[in-house]
Amino acid sequence: MHNAVALNHTSPPKERFYYPELDAIRLLLFCGVWGYHALPREESYYAARHIPAVFASLIADIIRSGMCSLDVFFILSAFLITELLLREKELRGTTDLRTFYIRRLLRIWPLYFFTIALAAFVSMFDRSQPLTLGYAGAFLLFLGNWMIIFRGPPGASMLNPLWSVSFEEQFYLLWPLILRKASKADIRRIVVALFLVASLVRLVLLLEHSGARTLWINSFVRLDSISCGILLALVLHGRPAPRLGRKFRLALFLLGGCTWIAVGRYCGLHNSTPPVLGGMIGYPLMSLGAVAIFFSIFGASQDGIAFMKHPALVYMGKISYGLYAFHILALRCAYYLFRNYRHAFHLTLSSIAALGITFVMAAVSFRWLESPFLRLKQNRFTYVPSGPSLESSEVASSQHSQASPEPTEERSEPGAGAAICDRTLLAEAGSSLQIIQASRNLASSSIEP
Repeated sequence: MHNAVALNHTSPPKERFYYPELDAIRLLLFCGVWGYHALPREESYYAARHIPAVFASLIADIIRSGMCSLDVFFILSAFLITELLLREKELRGTTDLRTFYIRRLLRIWPLYFFTIALAAFVSMFDRSQPLTLGYAGAFLLFLGNWMIIFRGPPGASMLNPLWSVSFEEQFYLLWPLILRKASKADIRRIVVALFLVASLVRLVLLLEHSGARTLWINSFVRLDSISCGILLALVLHGRPAPRLGRKFRLALFLLGGCTWIAVGRYCGLHNSTPPVLGGMIGYPLMSLGAVAIFFSIFGASQDGIAFMKHPALVYMGKISYGLYAFHILALRCAYYLFRNYRHAFHLTLSSIAALGITFVMAAVSFRWLESPFLRLKQNRFTYVPSGPSLESSEVASSQHSQASPEPTEERSEPGAGAAICDRTLLAEAGSSLQIIQASRNLASSSIEP
């Protein structure tokens, strides 16, 4: 009889479902998120540094558009989970819920709970980063986004990025239960229902003049991208990646990027109270832009875009979870390192230091914290092989470290440009009261669009 705790691999070898470009793109997405958190988003900041008004506006628009990168992450999660579950269902006639949840546990929980424990440790020494039992409990139960909606952001700012992990875990908990019994026609109806629920909840919240944060991290509001990912899996299931050609892929990528820039500039999602019209069209446009970017990179290596499967890019995409989890902590560390450094290049040096710290922490986490659990997941609880083998990832890591002993590459994470402005103020301010207040602003900025 089949043992759900450890799979009996007696079936014929199965084709590995893996597109390396889906890992590589995560690096660019992290850059968008990180830039939104760490760089000034105000045109006045760049105009004051003698950058022409047209370019100052464009730079600010591009940084603001980084907030949309999360939508591609959500689409990738929904697409990959749905596709793998559909393949397992065809292979076995059903989906093994227990092994699915074990796979998610082994992938998500080690780093997630380590980050919460690290936040608790930091709070013991940094009084500006308190972690109360209420917030710790909410994040431990993957309800962090709802806690933030009702109680505001936690004092421990490094937990703020985990709201999106909480949201995805809520999806992982419910979707396999539904998909196990659903036909393809049922899935199509569910996709439509998810779009309608997202639109209805969004409309109600906008008419109530809810704040940007309440909408941004609300699980129901963000269902657009999840439904897009499910629909993509349904449409592309059982088919090879489409051959679109390099020019068309570039056009799709630019279309997605321009859509995001338009959302960031005109929809007002980053306003304290988003406008009704901007909110109703902004979130779906973010998702559609994310779909365009998905198609621009899905199967890109087959169309001659070979750099998308370069081992260094793929490796940095593989450690993107750690990059996302640690980047706010790294920004704070960089602030502490440079808070008394008054120089014209303070922002540049602080940013480079933050990126370096982020990459080091993510690489160490992937090597010694995440990989043992990923190896167990891959070897004992996987019906449909996906992703590269961990051995190839480790080889890529070794090659990358030899090529650049001091890596300064970055991965994107959603953030707020106000963070750097706050750190600049801290460097110029002398009083501890100003430091504490600016630190609180940084904590809030990491979850607001």
